[in-house]
Amino acid sequence: MSSGSSIRQGPLALFLIGFVTFALLYAVQPLMPVFAREFHTSAAGSALALSMSTGLLAVSILASSLVARRFERRRLMISAILLATVLNALSVICTDWWQVLLCRALLGVFLGAVPATAMAYLGDTVEPSRLAKTMGLYVAGTAMGGMSGRVGIALVADLFGWRTALLGMSVLCLLAALGIALMMLGQSPRSTPVTPPRQMPLAPWHDVLFHPTLPKLFLCGGIASGIFVTAYNYAGFHLLSAPFALRPAQVGLIFSCYLFGVASSSLSGRLVDAWGSARVLTGSCATTAIGLAITQTSQLPAFILGLCLMTAGFFAMHAVCSGLVGKVAGPRKAQATSLYLLAYYVGSSVLGYAGGWLWDHGGWPVLSIGLLATLALFMWLVHAMAQQPDAPLASAPRAAS
Repeated sequence: MSSGSSIRQGPLALFLIGFVTFALLYAVQPLMPVFAREFHTSAAGSALALSMSTGLLAVSILASSLVARRFERRRLMISAILLATVLNALSVICTDWWQVLLCRALLGVFLGAVPATAMAYLGDTVEPSRLAKTMGLYVAGTAMGGMSGRVGIALVADLFGWRTALLGMSVLCLLAALGIALMMLGQSPRSTPVTPPRQMPLAPWHDVLFHPTLPKLFLCGGIASGIFVTAYNYAGFHLLSAPFALRPAQVGLIFSCYLFGVASSSLSGRLVDAWGSARVLTGSCATTAIGLAITQTSQLPAFILGLCLMTAGFFAMHAVCSGLVGKVAGPRKAQATSLYLLAYYVGSSVLGYAGGWLWDHGGWPVLSIGLLATLALFMWLVHAMAQQPDAPLASAPRAAS
């Protein structure tokens, strides 16, 4: 494979990696009511099909950062995706609920090796000038995968049943994994990963945790994901009740708003080159706030528009923050990206639970106030990073050529 072909196909491979990871992870979310009926479990029990995966994925991210430094990253990512795909396929033959949960738990363990390794792999193979654009494509893949794992599965399950839907998802992800392997054959890292010294295993983590910028970026990622997950968690409840009173099948289509995330995450890299990270993060945060304000309406088209704006704002925030982590961390990319993703999933869990308390005590308006307050915290962190000397957010944007 020529170097020019490798340059063109590398970003597509990262897009597919993001797609497969989030498609497998979130495929069960629209199937929870089906699980509750078929396996005679409660709504909370059916939610374990997703929470088992995301919980163990967060833990696996930390462990995988150590493995990623000692093994070839392409092989590690592709192997993890293949194993997760097999586990997703095995879940369709499960007859007991505990068997489904076991498959989902192991799937989360293997998928945890993918995001941190992919982000570190970007830093090794992509030139710094192209990092933001390529990271935007990776995040766009996660958006498309997250949408397909919800909307597509729901539609197929309605027609052919949940087992056929998950099996079809496994076949699709298997084909994508083979494509990823072929596209990555001609790529080589710009630098050879170095195994950490055995006598100082905590040194890389110390450097990351006490870095002047990285911990703030971790918090930004956790806050952004928490806002996004909380909004989607309770938007469904809101649309099922008055004044909308939609049917569950109609509510499931709200995940089509992810298409705006695909577009905004891809565009964010170009905007960073033109305007700088601080301005793009500020604009993304403002877009999210405007979208949240629009959702206060009782008109369904306006509510959907607001949700689309919130989705676009979140994915741009995530793309910029995750790209900055790879740029700032330098040789500590594996540790920094694992901690960023840990914060990402912990943030979605903590804020998602806290959002439930707000929803129960005041509905959508009170929940929106809480999300706006959290957005203010995000902006304070961005401002603090922009004020740091020599910080990436403080650098002036490049002049347009």
